Amino acid sequence: MIEYELEAITEAAIELVKDQPYAIKCEYDEEQKKCVVKEWGEGVTPPSDSDLATKQAEKLAHITYIKNRKLEYPDFGTQLDYIYHNGIEKWKTDIVDPVKTKYPKPS
Repeated sequence: MIEYELEAITEAAIELVKDQPYAIKCEYDEEQKKCVVKEWGEGVTPPSDSDLATKQAEKLAHITYIKNRKLEYPDFGTQLDYIYHNGIEKWKTDIVDPVKTKYPKPS
């Protein structure tokens, strides 16, 4: 989960300062027990802590949703074999729909 958090804070930080030249360094802070931006780069005006936290939460929800779905689906070969033997509609109801129900898109 730390990987997801690190990816989320990095994406959030980049999005919030994308109109500035930036050199962002994010890492897990053992003392704070969370992922933080350690460096913004020279001349960067960092966003507020609340803006960064909000954007990070959005990014984390999206990243978690994508990665969970990806892990849940069988590999492509298995899915194609299922389609060949059972048809597209059965594949949708038996494989796709349960994963989409289990991991709905974040709002």
